[in-house]
Amino acid sequence: MNVSAKTAKKIARRLVARGATAAGVLSMLGMSAHAALPAGVTTAISDAGTDMTTAITAIITAFVAFWGLKKLASKFGWI
Repeated sequence: MNVSAKTAKKIARRLVARGATAAGVLSMLGMSAHAALPAGVTTAISDAGTDMTTAITAIITAFVAFWGLKKLASKFGWI
């Protein structure tokens, strides 16, 4: 396939423009906001995280216990 020099320059310009746009977007995503939050909000967020961890642990434990009892029942022939 033979590509003319003019077409090659057009393609190169498009790629450079897209690359510059992508680099600009990625650099903006890399920035982080440093907003000061009240102490109550920070405490509430960490407490919510602790509560969610406890709830998820309880749910996983319940599922594992249910699975274990079901497996035990199938081994003993109860099901």
